Amino acid sequence: MKRVLSCGAVALMISLVSSADAAAQGKMSGFLAAGPTQTSGDLKDADSTKSGFMVQGGMEYKLTPSIWLRGDASMGWNDRITNFGEDAYIWTFAVRGEYWLPFLNTDKLRPYVLAGIGTMLYKRNPGETGLEDTEAFMTKNYLMYSAGAGLDYQLGGTSLFLEGRYDMGADNRGMIPLVLGARWGAR
Repeated sequence: MKRVLSCGAVALMISLVSSADAAAQGKMSGFLAAGPTQTSGDLKDADSTKSGFMVQGGMEYKLTPSIWLRGDASMGWNDRITNFGEDAYIWTFAVRGEYWLPFLNTDKLRPYVLAGIGTMLYKRNPGETGLEDTEAFMTKNYLMYSAGAGLDYQLGGTSLFLEGRYDMGADNRGMIPLVLGARWGAR
């Protein structure tokens, strides 16, 4: 139930913020997305975190027709390999640049690449151990770099997109999200 409420709160916040006055000027857009994640590096090995699911939302600002600036947040949950029913929450907060590939643009289908920097917060939930107050279960914060690509399909005033990224923490904790979402606002 906490997950549903948290995801709902993130979606509500993003939709309210994205309807700001800048959207009326055609420079601002918002988006929501969800999809599976695959862990890699120490996130998979040292933290024993399995693949999971995430929701993501954010806002984009069109600097030029080909270059957009984006801020986004995501919340993911993953099971862990333990005997105690543990899981983990992974939040990301990032600023990314998007480059919309003009030489591959069609009227409806638009590819883009993105790269950025942000933070990855990782919280282990103790499950049946009851050890939530010990240091081993505290939230850890990691610097994160990311790069990826996406494909956007225009449907009137909104668009659907498919995006894949590699988000890597500065200490080799990585995650590969593949999200499907909707974008509204600037075109």
